[in-house]
Amino acid sequence: MADRKRTKSEERSYVELIDEIFQLEIWHRQNQLKLRHIPEGWEGIEAAHPCRRRKSKLTANFDSDVVKWFRGMGHGYQARMNAVLRIYMLSVVSKEIRRRGDKDWKGDPI
Repeated sequence: MADRKRTKSEERSYVELIDEIFQLEIWHRQNQLKLRHIPEGWEGIEAAHPCRRRKSKLTANFDSDVVKWFRGMGHGYQARMNAVLRIYMLSVVSKEIRRRGDKDWKGDPI
């Protein structure tokens, strides 16, 4: 099969994919450094002492392609969406990733 030129949409998605992979590689390297400082048995704490978080009902609008993709994963897609949002929230709160609002009035990082 001969290779064909990508459409604009495919090219944009491809560029985003390459960027995401690059960011994941950076995260992976940094994460490996962090994991060296975590004590043994730390991963088992959640299983040994489970806590059920309180849930809140919310009506939200998501892009249709995002919803279709998560629903395509099958049962439990809302829990997976929640997990992705939780990871983003914790990353922002821990300053692992920066937001536009993470600057003071002079524009210096907080």
